[in-house]
Amino acid sequence: MRTELFQYKDGTKDLEILSGKAFQSSADSDVTEWFSFKEMKTAIETQRGICVKAVSGEGNLLGFVYSQQESPINGKEGLEKWVIIIMAVDPNMTGQGVGTLLLKEIEKQAIDKGALKMFVYTNKGDDKVVSFYQKNGYSDAGWVKDYQYGSNNSAVFLLKYLS
Repeated sequence: MRTELFQYKDGTKDLEILSGKAFQSSADSDVTEWFSFKEMKTAIETQRGICVKAVSGEGNLLGFVYSQQESPINGKEGLEKWVIIIMAVDPNMTGQGVGTLLLKEIEKQAIDKGALKMFVYTNKGDDKVVSFYQKNGYSDAGWVKDYQYGSNNSAVFLLKYLS
């Protein structure tokens, strides 16, 4: 298993299919409601986003993670904060180190672009996801009531300092 930077010449179809499989049994099963592969392309092209894939020795996609700068409108602070927007792992590969491998590589890539902090958020109550990030050095940064999709869908935020 290895990581590689996503190249747009390869297209996003494999990423879209994998994200559908990875989120099929979650509250966020319709990825198109909360993520845009078109916007990901724009952020990567403008050097504000990074997408890393995990592939098998045969080149099969095992997972991917996408992160971007929080917002350049916030000046230096916005450039130093990066946010993981999506991580998807093939359901047949969970628990086999794919997510951890992706996380370490996206953090390394973000550090190379000047990141000092990495944030991620997920649905409040998604203990499996929260535990995964905590296991990888992220700490609780709070939660926001009704952050996603209106009422009754609060978000938990996690933070890691990348020094």
